[in-house]
Amino acid sequence: MARNSETTIADLLDAAARLFVSRPYDELKLSDIAEACGVTKGAIYHHFSSKEDVFLSMMARKLAVLGELLRPALGYRGTARDRLSRLTFLYLSLPAEDQRVMQLVRRDNQRFQGETRTRLIRQYQAALPDQLEQIMHSGIDAGEIIPGDARLLARLYAAHVEIYLSDSARRHFSDAAQMAWYVTDLFLRGAANRNCQDCAPTTPSAKPH
Repeated sequence: MARNSETTIADLLDAAARLFVSRPYDELKLSDIAEACGVTKGAIYHHFSSKEDVFLSMMARKLAVLGELLRPALGYRGTARDRLSRLTFLYLSLPAEDQRVMQLVRRDNQRFQGETRTRLIRQYQAALPDQLEQIMHSGIDAGEIIPGDARLLARLYAAHVEIYLSDSARRHFSDAAQMAWYVTDLFLRGAANRNCQDCAPTTPSAKPH
């Protein structure tokens, strides 16, 4: 019985994920999720108290899985750049739907208040930015990355990667490996042409305090 219940919950949350990434939060009803999963609305209420409960449970499940999938990159041999590229590759290798679920944190977190919102954001941070921060710290300590705020760099990189999740961006790359290399290289090296003789900055660069 427990196994059947767990399977039902997993099916409901998978159906919810597909719907939440394809439609605005306000447009969805529990009946839509029930129909997509092939169950009654009452079956949803047997496991969840509301649409909010379904959404938050779905996000907690997806973010926990994401965190575990990305964690091996922290121990990847080589440089901080290698680990950053590896983590990016693992993330970009996820099904497109799972990648877009991560974007729901940014899209919908303002709908929640207090401890509920804090918990959602913290789950997201543990899954991606916190792991990126560890890599940034190691890169700074090793002299591979210029001294700075590792936490800020991690969040900038997470936002940088998000830009490449669109279908239009993906068309420029043959696979996740090529895309991960480009995204990592662009962040670490910048977009400037280093062979351009007339592109040197005319004022001193600002240094972090």
